Amino acid sequence: MRVNLYSQQRHVLIVDGIPISGFAEGDHMQVKADGNAATRTMGGDGPAMNLSVAQGGKVTIALNPISPALGAMYALRNEQNLNPRLFNVVLMTGVEEVITASGCAFGELPQFASGGPQQTPRQFEIEALDIVFDTSSIESVAGGLLGSLI
Repeated sequence: MRVNLYSQQRHVLIVDGIPISGFAEGDHMQVKADGNAATRTMGGDGPAMNLSVAQGGKVTIALNPISPALGAMYALRNEQNLNPRLFNVVLMTGVEEVITASGCAFGELPQFASGGPQQTPRQFEIEALDIVFDTSSIESVAGGLLGSLI
């Protein structure tokens, strides 16, 4: 039986078919799926539950200022300004779960500072129409472990 162990070296990020490397320290990739949540409400008829549908989300990527992929990311963003089109982002995490964001476009570039003792990471926010989490490699391992314990 294969057990997935976390490894930061296993992170893979592909933006519009371009492999991205040179990540900043810490949590250099974040994915926030919007919607698909439950909210409790209290009405005249008593308690109720409202369920929202999945509504895409946001992928945030932090790159070192000396990242070899920085030029490619800025070029993709400039291309979006000249010739608007949507693209895909594929991320494999350190435990081999695959997250696919489709119908993507760059959001606003955040402000960054320079001139201090350390360069700040360059962050790119990418808005997505759809985000899919594929955890099948994790589930199969967890199912196998749990199944052997029961």
